[in-house]
Amino acid sequence: MKNIIKILLLLIISLIDLQCKRNDLPIGNFIAPKYCWEINDWSGLMTDRQLYTSEIPSIPSVDPNYTIWLNNKNNSVDIRSLTSDNYADLQCLKPYFEDKTLIQLGESSHGTREYSQIKVRLIKFLHEQMGFDVIAFESGFFECYLTNQNIAQLSELQAIENSIFYGVWGTTDVLELFNYIKATQTTDHPLSLAGFDCQFTSILNNINNHPAVLYEIISKADSQFASTQRTFDFITIYRLNNYHNYKPYFLQYKDSIKRNYQKIISFIYNHANELLDSFPQRPVYPLFLAQSINSIISNIDFLLSSDNTLAGNPTSIKIRDSAMAANVIFLKETLYPKKKMILWAHNYHIANAAFHHALSPDIKNMGIWLKEKYREKIYSVGLYMLRGKTKTDWNWTVINIPPPTTSNSLEAILYSCRKKSLFIDLLDHFYCYGNKWMYSDITAKASGFADEHMIIRNVYDGIVFIDSSSVPIYLP
Repeated sequence: MKNIIKILLLLIISLIDLQCKRNDLPIGNFIAPKYCWEINDWSGLMTDRQLYTSEIPSIPSVDPNYTIWLNNKNNSVDIRSLTSDNYADLQCLKPYFEDKTLIQLGESSHGTREYSQIKVRLIKFLHEQMGFDVIAFESGFFECYLTNQNIAQLSELQAIENSIFYGVWGTTDVLELFNYIKATQTTDHPLSLAGFDCQFTSILNNINNHPAVLYEIISKADSQFASTQRTFDFITIYRLNNYHNYKPYFLQYKDSIKRNYQKIISFIYNHANELLDSFPQRPVYPLFLAQSINSIISNIDFLLSSDNTLAGNPTSIKIRDSAMAANVIFLKETLYPKKKMILWAHNYHIANAAFHHALSPDIKNMGIWLKEKYREKIYSVGLYMLRGKTKTDWNWTVINIPPPTTSNSLEAILYSCRKKSLFIDLLDHFYCYGNKWMYSDITAKASGFADEHMIIRNVYDGIVFIDSSSVPIYLP
């Protein structure tokens, strides 16, 4: 009996593998609808000839079954433009995203222009055609909220300067996204801006408005207490903005500072009904203040645990990612309930599972917390590149991206398709020889040069692969 079962299992596996190898049959449990393949309007989109890339002889060849599988139109989506407002080529993404309420868009390097271009295009597509409502950046929780509240009075450049990491995403391509965000505010479906980082990110020190917001809210219940805490908050934020001069102060007084902030949070919740009734047009405004204070506490812990490198140490990274996850959950559950959100962050932060990260392996990051909570409602897209130049997130130098040197690398495998840009889903497929690479330990490059080991199907739900990278055009 056991032998019969074994033979049947081998037969099933063989049939599935045969199906995978044949390029004319649908693969796995996803069959692309006809509209995915038929493009009637080609304006702004690359033809097959234009999409095809030149050969790089130095890149190792990979198993030809991988290439056959990837080139099956049921298994990958040709991205025919990074910037076009014609979304005909993106229609095949709808089956992957249609039941999701949280989509994470990563990037293997913060210094690749093409990542921002395709992310801006995907955000527009998700907003216009799939009903997504919020774009949340790996940037200051408070600053992005306040910017969104006042965005009608701000220019696009001012909105960027007031909210996100300017040195990272203060670029012409992200400026285009902020143009779009502002333009949607007068429509029936505005796109809201949010942030989920515990760090302060505005180059205009928008965080300095926090004491005034604190007073505005808690003075509705106790003006004297509000006045005292506004002064405390002002002094603390000033010193956090000048942390390099006040580190000894925070080392000495961190516990009392955190206790006082916790006292403010307790006050807010103890007077929740009164405070919430005071802001009928902003029904969760006091709760937002409480979460922003939690975020400040996390920022203090993050700074004190950091080893003064860009990446920080494992403890500081865990503190930051835990705080970011908590902020995303607040945005999703409290500030924007029933809204569909897009997150913009580094690949590392959105990963669904721990992997051998180039900086700090096997740390529980933001994406793991979010995957545990939202499960089938979340979809995480890692972004990777093959060649060109990038500005690394390690020391912000511009490097030439080295070509892959082994066939056991994501870059070599996806290069074999010879496409300028494409999307690959990692979930909706049966295992077979043609997609064995996504179930195996392979390498993928962070910042364009640092090999990281992972079983990529566990780490991301999908991949966007860009053939050529260039350095962003930064705003003055």
